[in-house]
Parts: sequence; C-alpha cells; structure tokens
Amino acid sequence: MLTLHDYLQVARERWKTILVGLLLGIATAATVTWTMVPQYSAQATIYISSHATGDLTDAYQGNRLSADKVKSYTQLLTSRRIGQDVVDRLGLNVPADEVAGQLSSSSEPETVLLSVQATDPSPARARDLANAAAGSFTGLVGQLERPAAGGPPTVTAQVVESARIPGGPVSPRPVLNIAVGVLLGLLGGYGAAMARHLLDTSIKSQQDLAKITDTPHLGNVAFDPEVPKRPLTVHTDPQSPRSEEFRKIRTNLQFVDVDSPNKAIVVTSAIPDEGKTTTLCNIAIAVAQAGSRVLVVETDLRRPRAAHYLGVEGAVGVTSVLSGRVSLSDAVQPWNFNMLDVLASGPIPPNPSELLASQQMSTLLKELRGRYDLIIFDAPPLLPVTDAAVLGAQCDGALIVARHGKTTTNQVKAAVSALEAASVRTLGTVLTMVPQPKSTSYYHYYYYSEERRPAAARPAQRGAATEVGQTTTNGHGEQPGQQQPIPVPEQGWRHERHHVR
Repeated sequence: MLTLHDYLQVARERWKTILVGLLLGIATAATVTWTMVPQYSAQATIYISSHATGDLTDAYQGNRLSADKVKSYTQLLTSRRIGQDVVDRLGLNVPADEVAGQLSSSSEPETVLLSVQATDPSPARARDLANAAAGSFTGLVGQLERPAAGGPPTVTAQVVESARIPGGPVSPRPVLNIAVGVLLGLLGGYGAAMARHLLDTSIKSQQDLAKITDTPHLGNVAFDPEVPKRPLTVHTDPQSPRSEEFRKIRTNLQFVDVDSPNKAIVVTSAIPDEGKTTTLCNIAIAVAQAGSRVLVVETDLRRPRAAHYLGVEGAVGVTSVLSGRVSLSDAVQPWNFNMLDVLASGPIPPNPSELLASQQMSTLLKELRGRYDLIIFDAPPLLPVTDAAVLGAQCDGALIVARHGKTTTNQVKAAVSALEAASVRTLGTVLTMVPQPKSTSYYHYYYYSEERRPAAARPAQRGAATEVGQTTTNGHGEQPGQQQPIPVPEQGWRHERHHVR
C-alpha cells in the first residue's frame, strides 16, 4: 500500500517523466487548437403556448401542458425531418442528417421557452440554419397539434427571438484547451512515472538492500564523474566527502565479525560495472591509513583491474604463487611506501574457479592471515561465474557491492543465494554511485599528517605517500588517473570537525 510519502517520492525521483508528460499535453492541446476550424453558433428562441379558455383552471392546465410538451420538442428540433426541411428552405446541397447534426436544442426548466442552436464555420450560415430550423419547427408543431376534427391547434409554437450573426467563434477555446492539456499532461506524466516506479526493480536505497540481504549496510558511496580519471579518492582527495564515506565504511567494517582479528573478506557484486574494484581499493587504503596491515589480493582472474588502479605490475601474482613459480614474498608488492601491500592476479589461468578452490589457495590464505590484519580479495561478479562463492567459502565472508539505479533486486537476491549455496556469509552491503543531493549538510573532516607537527612530537610512521600511478582507460568504464603525492596520516592521526552547508 503506497503512502503519501511514496507518491511524493515518485514525483521527486521521476520529475523528468512528469515534465515530459506535461510538455506533451501542452503541445497536443496547442496543436489541436491551432488545427481546429473555428465554429460559430447562432440561437433562436421559441415560445410554446396552449389554447385555453378564460377559466383559470383551464389556463393552468394549458400552461402545464405546454411545459410538458417542451421536453418532447427538444428532440423534435434535432430530428432528420427538421433537417430535411431546412435543406429545402435554404436550397442546400448537403444531406439532411448532416444538417440535423449541426442543430441542438435546450430548454429552461419550468418554462415554456425552447432554444435552437445551429453551429457552422460560417457565421451567416449558422444564423440562417437556426432561423430556418425555428421556422420549420413552428410549422411542424401546428400540424402535429391540430385536432383531427378540425379547429385551432391545442399547442402552438412561435419564434420570439430570431437568430443573429454571432460576434465570435465558440470553438476552439485556447485557454480551456491548454488548461485541459496541462491537466491531462500532468496526469499522464505522473501515471507513466508511477508505472516506471512500479516496474523498476533497481536498488534505490540502503533500505532496499537491507530487505533483500538481511545483513548490515556498511555505507553509501556518492556518484562522482571524476572517478574514471581518479578512482583512488581516499588517496588523491582525502578531505572530500566521498573519502569520508569510505572511512565510514571502514569504521563499520570493524564491527563485522569482531571475533576474527585477521579478517579475510571477499568483495564482489552481482553483475559487472558496479564499482566493485574501485570500492575495494578505497576501503583498503582507508583501513591502511588507520594503521592496519592490509593486503589487496586480485583474485578476479578473468578481468583483473585492481593492480591497474593501484599502478602496480600485474604480470606476477596469485597464479604465480599457486603454481609455485614465485614465492609469496617475491610476488607481494608494496604500495605507496608500504602503506599497504598488493598481490596482483598474475598470468590469467584457463581454470580460475578450480585454482581458487585448490588446496594451494587454502594454504596461501592461512599464510596470509598470519601476516596481515585484513586481507581483502577482489573477486568477479557472482552471477556470471562462481569464483567469488568458491573463494568466499575459504574466507570469513563476502561484501556485496550494488550500484544505485542499475542493480536490480532480483540480481541481488540471486547473488545472496549463490553465496548461501556455497555456505558463504554475507557480511554486509555497500551501495555505490548514489546521486548526490543538490544541497546537503554534512560533517567534513580535515586530516592533518604528522608532517605538520614538530619533529620531536612525531612517532615513527610506516611510510609517506608519494606513489604515483598514471594509466589509461581500461575499457570497463573506470580508469585511474595521476595520483598526486599527499601526506598520509599515521595511526595517531588527529582531526578537526567542521559543519559545512
């Protein structure tokens, strides 16, 4: 059952559809008004009376008789017989039915007055039609109401006001037509918007995800058109609201599976191009900035992109270690002066699912747990392939990334079902590419590195942020850009909070 809030929400979200409907309604009304032929209407008034003696009772009954007759005469005025008589009177070369269709009649309640209206594109012809119809009608009434034994008619009709040439057209009526067009356009536009809303099953809010997955929602990531050029927002623009959103996800992630100090998490999605890899990289950087030992493992062995975003070499990595060609220590690459480590995909294998489910992968994961606080795996989408579910069975659980307005509820349900079938826990969800409101109020955090503190007051830090990785478009809708050197806060970072409107 939709509430008033739901109807208003539809208007806010689908206002473009409503606007299109409004414009179409106005355009249609304007077109109809412009193409309509002007019509003129002329009217003649007829008085109906009955023959009565001087007796008051007879006079009253006669008056009532006239009033009763008027109701029947309104139909008689527009009959084909009157139409044929008008054609004969005016010498017209048109069918009688067509002339009858141009006539209309009306009467005032409780009166003996009858009006006949004639409508025609010509003002003079409208007048002639009305007068001819009135004259024909009076003659016909005299014939119909004459007694069979002879004598005067019991009811007579007399024209009391002849028709005159009308001063202006009765149609089209531009103001009324436009008003009707506006009303119908709004109704049609809103109806189309409501239909789209009811048929649209894409994810629009964190509440939608919570209902489907029944798991915690870790955060929303706003849409930013600059992401294809600069995907590592937390690194390149740490003071932006979008970076703060990733830090909120980092905070919420700390409360997921608190019994596991060395977490191994698979980050996946239902379908491709949902911002999964970009989200993973930024979460990893945010966790590493808080002082945790983080490893990003590129286990998307079909379309690897994490190494590309982070600007590290991807030729040596997971598959190299699992095949025994390279040791783990040699395959792991430090990123941004040891802020975090990266284990790229390595050569693309012909059997990714079997490789991720192998005993060598299980042994590798155990070794990684002993070295890092958080191991975060970039896995392929769940619906096209089973790699993420196979890998998630060996980890602590999976984090599902969904794209606002694109991922559907059925796709998320199918993704959760795929994880459940492999006995993989769904640890939480992240909604990406959420439209930013035009005006918002938020707390903006400004982070200060220990470089701004006196040297004596600075503790030892793991590394400074100077790593640069500039690459080109990868063909999947995302690409890293130039990463500018920025100070990296250490474990004892400070912050100040400002309220910005």
